Amino acid sequence: WSSAGRVSGYDCINRRDADPHTWSDNYLCWRIGKWNPGIQWRSWGRIPGMRCTQIVESADPHTWSDNYLCVPHYSPTFSWSSAGQIRGKSCLQWLETADPNTWSDNFLCA
Repeated sequence: WSSAGRVSGYDCINRRDADPHTWSDNYLCWRIGKWNPGIQWRSWGRIPGMRCTQIVESADPHTWSDNYLCVPHYSPTFSWSSAGQIRGKSCLQWLETADPNTWSDNFLCA
């Protein structure tokens, strides 16, 4: 996860949304040469034919109710938490330091 643009040596997807804070330069990445999990981001609902995890922060008032991270059915299953890491899972923190709406405790887990 990067909240400051693409990361060198990684393939990434951009996490775009209409949120007024600096979310447009946020990327979810995996190492170049590693298996591409087929991850896709959608800020207006689920992607048909894919397994989707809703990404939501209820304390943020800016268009977060319809955001999904989607993967093909053969990819890992993800879980989302807006209240800290999920016990027993490996988690990646999603943090946008420029957003004041309690994003410090949000995690994507597998």
